[in-house]
Amino acid sequence: MAKKVANDLPHNSDAERAVLGSALLDKDSLLDVLTSLNESDFYEGRHQLIFRAISSINAKQKAVDVLTVSEELMNMKELENIGGVSYLQQCSDSMVALSALKFYIDIVYDQAVLRNMLITIRGIDEKYRTAEITDVNDFILTSETAFKDAVEKRKVSTFETMDNVAAKVKAKLDNIQVSENGVTGINTGFPRLNELTHGFQKGEMIIVAARPSVGKTAFALNIAHKVATRGGKAVAIFSIEMTNDTLFKRLLASSSCVSLNNIITGKLNQKERIDMSDAFRELSQAPIYLDETSGIKISDIVNKSRKLQVHEPNLGLIIIDYLGLVQTSSGGKSNPDSRQEEVRKISLTLKGLAKELNIPIIVVSQLSRDCEKRGENKRPMLSDLRDSGSIEQDADVVMLLYRADYYKDSASDSSIGHKKGGNLTNEDKYELAKRKKEQELGNSIPGNASYIEINVAKNRNGSTGKFPLFFYKDYQRFDTPSKEWEDAMREITKDDID
Repeated sequence: MAKKVANDLPHNSDAERAVLGSALLDKDSLLDVLTSLNESDFYEGRHQLIFRAISSINAKQKAVDVLTVSEELMNMKELENIGGVSYLQQCSDSMVALSALKFYIDIVYDQAVLRNMLITIRGIDEKYRTAEITDVNDFILTSETAFKDAVEKRKVSTFETMDNVAAKVKAKLDNIQVSENGVTGINTGFPRLNELTHGFQKGEMIIVAARPSVGKTAFALNIAHKVATRGGKAVAIFSIEMTNDTLFKRLLASSSCVSLNNIITGKLNQKERIDMSDAFRELSQAPIYLDETSGIKISDIVNKSRKLQVHEPNLGLIIIDYLGLVQTSSGGKSNPDSRQEEVRKISLTLKGLAKELNIPIIVVSQLSRDCEKRGENKRPMLSDLRDSGSIEQDADVVMLLYRADYYKDSASDSSIGHKKGGNLTNEDKYELAKRKKEQELGNSIPGNASYIEINVAKNRNGSTGKFPLFFYKDYQRFDTPSKEWEDAMREITKDDID
């Protein structure tokens, strides 16, 4: 047996001729070939040209046979390059029965996948030997992605009968574990959010977006705390802006209901120290993993997440705080256009990572200033997402956080009180309702609380909608308002806050 030449890439010319010959002579075979293979799946250049001519004729809804294909190749000025009409006749003589055609198609396809894999490996080796490698981790990630793309080459699927699809769907439904509150994914810890999303689903990318200091990081941390302590799932948090110590103090304040400022300054009374002791014990045992790498690259997030899942199979959620600080391999400053391209790559990579690890990933993101330019109603919209094109498209769930007093902190009570009733905005009504409710209860809501509106503005696999939460800023804690409070708000504002 002759030894294969090192540069001789895998292919099977006989199978390629049989496939093309079948397409030339039989309509059913033609459709099978065109829906199963692409031009690049053929190794020989003349076979690629024949396939191109066949595809072109079929697109024109004309009959495909030796005569029409030879005419098309003649118009393409390629007939002589494929060996003339005699070679087309040779291909047609290689025709196989329709029942055997799939076997030959699979041979051509498998050889193409193997060929692409080897070409990719050689390309990686060539780049390693000749190009400057400035970042080894980025080179590994890029090479790994290229290799996966080569071996996961697209193959057009065929139709399925309804009974086959029904059987598969029924099997999946039978295996879904639904909790008493209807949650099929990761329990978020917030009932209204669970109602809309049925819990965060595996493979989803979830965006939590708001203006700076509204509470988006605190909200993400509250979810992390509930998932880890109540749901028993491990959570990884990439904190690009804050240190691990700062994150822990925030989690400690939320868990113990002790003022974050008191924790930071150490001015704690005896009760607060007792409450903190219990929270310390709970958090020290919580399966939460923190990474405080500043200016982290997307390749590092991918590699660290993969490694963590190997060592922590119970990993159920990843949080990235925040998107605007994640870097690509290029790093450095960039103009707005290139940054949009970087965000597109980061967004696609994170969505791919969620699918690969089969867990939800929460990505914290800032909103642009556009919402602040809209007059009285400053509620954010999807278009307010920074570099929103790719983020909005790739995300499965987008939550927009709105806090009225974020824009009212500088306004005095009298500035609202002196307005005539007909000029009150919804934000004014919410603020007055809160104050009236406090008066009715005889004391203010503790913890420097703010009403915050969570708007699930996009939900690919569920419902959209808004729901209220209290954000206790002193504690960095989110809680569901009581029914009594919600009823009072409805009665005073005459506006259903749901």
